[in-house]
Amino acid sequence: MKIKNIIRFILFLLVLNKALFFSSISFSDEYICENKTIDYLINNDPRNTEYNETRNDAGIHFDFDWNGKDLIIIKRNKKNYPIVRYSLFDSKNFETSKTAIIKINNQDLSKLSDNELTKLTYLSGENNYEIDNGKSISILSRPYKFNNFKLENFDILSIQNIDTNIGILEMSFNSKFTNVRKDLLKTLKGTDLFSDQLINICREARDKNNWPLETVKFEEFRYDADVREGLKNKEILVNPVFQITIDDDLLRTLRTEKGVGFFRQSFDFRNFPFDTQKLIIRIKTGVKNFTNRNFENDKDIGTITFISPKSGVFVNLENFIKPEVNKLKAWKIPNNGISVKSKVLYGNEWNIYNQEIEDVEENVLDIEIIIQRNFAHYLWKIMLPVFLILCVAWYVLWIPTEKYEVRLNTSIIALLALIAYNFVFQDDIPKLQYLTDMDRFILLSYIFCCIPVFLSIAFSKFISKNQIKVMKINRIIKIWGGIIYLLLTAQIFYSY
Repeated sequence: MKIKNIIRFILFLLVLNKALFFSSISFSDEYICENKTIDYLINNDPRNTEYNETRNDAGIHFDFDWNGKDLIIIKRNKKNYPIVRYSLFDSKNFETSKTAIIKINNQDLSKLSDNELTKLTYLSGENNYEIDNGKSISILSRPYKFNNFKLENFDILSIQNIDTNIGILEMSFNSKFTNVRKDLLKTLKGTDLFSDQLINICREARDKNNWPLETVKFEEFRYDADVREGLKNKEILVNPVFQITIDDDLLRTLRTEKGVGFFRQSFDFRNFPFDTQKLIIRIKTGVKNFTNRNFENDKDIGTITFISPKSGVFVNLENFIKPEVNKLKAWKIPNNGISVKSKVLYGNEWNIYNQEIEDVEENVLDIEIIIQRNFAHYLWKIMLPVFLILCVAWYVLWIPTEKYEVRLNTSIIALLALIAYNFVFQDDIPKLQYLTDMDRFILLSYIFCCIPVFLSIAFSKFISKNQIKVMKINRIIKIWGGIIYLLLTAQIFYSY
């Protein structure tokens, strides 16, 4: 009897333990993203704030620059005056990345540190700005919302292909964006959930809340989910690309975009094969700037959204310049060939709610890579053979004029050889609606290759009548013709 009671007691404990285990699982499953912090934020965040800060000033912000070592600094001109990155309320007088401000309220800005300049951007009331074109402009401060997304890291892993025929850059990269969330930090303050941690934001949390950093996007030719990890990839069940990071009393959303990207490029081949191209990877905020409205409330308050690079971006890009890192064969990146620039896109769009066309502005971040073509292939395998074939055709002018049959046969063979060789290298030359330097060189070579043929035919008719005059013309052409050809060739590639 005692044994049966013991067995019943053990079975009871097993059943109880199992029930407690499954109840704990179901309890944890009740949390959004299976995380108490995310669950608390979704249920307690009032969602009346999606901007880093609310400001009341002239809406003028200074451009950034890299000091080449370890700091992002304010960009200045040669006279040390700060350059404007963007002006919300007066974009006509304060041109983006061009206008420099000399004085604010008669204070010489060239003598101020970056910290002092930053404080001046917060001035409220009416302030006077003296700019580098001599104008003096007064601006009355106005309230606006401000977001400044950070590009924490951009690492080019490799450039697989630069397709110059269709204008596509294919590259592998790894990038990270952050956005400071003071509103979420305020929501967590005073709870036991506020501690250093890294939390995944699952799709359920994304659907239940508004995350401004989701609007950031690369301007891509196409998005291939098979070779990318990012917010567009819906196949990622456990979402490691969008997270919350809490560290040292700072709460930020962290977004990762990595994999292979395809970016449309605009190439200029007029100087081909001695051309220099600019590759642009454009990152858009996905949010327009407005002087009198925002996406938080219906009040007459404007908004600015920036993407700003951090030091890690410049460090990684400068490392990619090294040939042993980028491993580019057909191209090379010169020193200082990579830059990061803030730009503003101006345009207009149809407002479906107001049923009218409105002017819009959007801040974007451009990563620009200057590449120079390694022209040795074209010089030795195309231009030199073409020149040698032309020399064979031209040297028939040194054959005695009375042997016009030999001259004609040799020059025609050389011309046919040039035509045949053109089929060999035609795939190496871009097919465009305009002539490149290479096209002009080949066309010029064709013309001068035909001259000996024309001369041989013409001389065959007049050689018996006036041999002395024919020889004189032949002598002049063979010398001056060669000089003219060399001068015209030099003119084609004059800038080199």
